[in-house]
Amino acid sequence: MSALAVPKVYCGHEIYPMNPIARTHSQRIEIAQGTLANLVKSFGFYPADSLIIEWMKSGELVLTQRADMQEFLEPTDLSRSDLELFVEPGRIYHADQAIVLACLDHMDERIYLGVDAVEGVLAEYEIDLAEVFVFAGDRVYSRDCGERCDPHLVRVEKQISRVIRANGCESDSSMFIDAEAFPEAPSAEDLSPWRASESAFVQQLLGHGCASAATVEIGRMVVALEDIRIRDSILWDLANGVYEPESVAESLSKLLPRLDANHGAALATTAAICWWLHGNGAMANICIARALSDSPHYSLARIIRSALDYALPPEFWLESVYELTRQECLAGVDVAF
Repeated sequence: MSALAVPKVYCGHEIYPMNPIARTHSQRIEIAQGTLANLVKSFGFYPADSLIIEWMKSGELVLTQRADMQEFLEPTDLSRSDLELFVEPGRIYHADQAIVLACLDHMDERIYLGVDAVEGVLAEYEIDLAEVFVFAGDRVYSRDCGERCDPHLVRVEKQISRVIRANGCESDSSMFIDAEAFPEAPSAEDLSPWRASESAFVQQLLGHGCASAATVEIGRMVVALEDIRIRDSILWDLANGVYEPESVAESLSKLLPRLDANHGAALATTAAICWWLHGNGAMANICIARALSDSPHYSLARIIRSALDYALPPEFWLESVYELTRQECLAGVDVAF
């Protein structure tokens, strides 16, 4: 099951408590519309063909999780372990309530069978499924919409889909940086001073915004980040607030189409960590997918992949980084986990 988790997307939006007694049907539909609009803003795309579950604890949103829809349209194919894996993030965060939003191109009644399967597992863990909203085509439905219910029209921007956003992180041969722009790393005896100078260079470049940097500067940064020690020193900077994660994430993501498979993994993984720190696990997953496509055995990408799959918060990684100095990262102490 490809459950994509998004840690703490936004915790201030008024979607809780979603109490049918306290709110009218129309009010709950309006809140659901606002919730989806905020998710689109947070993800950076409309989550088409997605099942989204919001995990609540004591009336507060603690986690937003996204999974591909298709698996829930064939609930008989979902094993017990699949369902338990899907609800595991709610258990990790000690959720006591869940809200489901399903996004479909058109209404497919099978989604309710999939939701029923999820609800059965939730009940075993004493997690209440408070609401279910289905965004299908241009309509919104809740489980208490009847034949006499007036149509509820979707008022959420759908122009940018996850597919478009993912395609924007894929390599594009028409945009590739020439091979000559990538300098060669020095020999072993010259690594230490090279690492110090290149780490300082990347730090400065990211601080000023690298998306508009000259091609030769981008090539130099890419090669530097391919060195684990330089990469880790930059990750230390990110963990300690030297840069604004969203800004760096956007800049690095925009560079990915310009890199072929030989040069994408390190930069894509760094971008993914930036998105993760920003709270956008959806984009982090897209970047990690690019990294692992380019280099399936890139160890840090595989670690971040697992962290996202299990909805671990960035603090899980940050704690290990905070134990180190920048110089230790640059000299050879791994910041992976």
